[in-house]
Amino acid sequence: MVTIDPNLIYLALIFGLWLGVTATYVPGTGILEVVAAVMMIGAVGLLANMPTNWGAVVLLVVGALTFIVIPFLKHQLVPLAIGGLILQAVGGLFMFDGLQVSPVIIALIVVLSLLYHRYVLIPVLEKARLQPAIDDNGTLIGTRGRVVRALNPTGTVNVRGELWTATSDRPLQPGDEVVVVERDGLNIIVEGVKHKRAPLNGHEEE
Repeated sequence: MVTIDPNLIYLALIFGLWLGVTATYVPGTGILEVVAAVMMIGAVGLLANMPTNWGAVVLLVVGALTFIVIPFLKHQLVPLAIGGLILQAVGGLFMFDGLQVSPVIIALIVVLSLLYHRYVLIPVLEKARLQPAIDDNGTLIGTRGRVVRALNPTGTVNVRGELWTATSDRPLQPGDEVVVVERDGLNIIVEGVKHKRAPLNGHEEE
């Protein structure tokens, strides 16, 4: 079993988790999601070769990912955020058997997480919710895209090269073409595009 500095593994995992949280608040091209996934997979690979307390790791992950829920709520739930930070701290403290992540580093990360969420992510979220459904390239409503992850009723679509959390009133499968009919902050509502059938006896049918 290879022993690696537990502080480095803790930092790699926590940064990967918070990149994932950031990706939820800031829709983009998927780069943040990819980097977050790589960091977390790498951290888990290292944990597999360490005297890891997997129960504590689960607590840490749940604590950090608690913040992913907040963008989908109508208001900020302070107790939820505080609970997430507590789980994050407890998970970090008991992450290894016989080894320990520096309590100073854990405390610093918890404070930075709180400040980052409150003064960076929350303002970004509020700005997105207040932003009208237009951007520099024109109106988002009416723009077409394609389903990346099945909508039933919620999934992911690619619109103008960006990945969006989307909702549809009927199931849509990956590859289906959609059109944006409404936007609610970081979420969009889409409808499937109905293509016309080939002409039959000089007429077109839908």
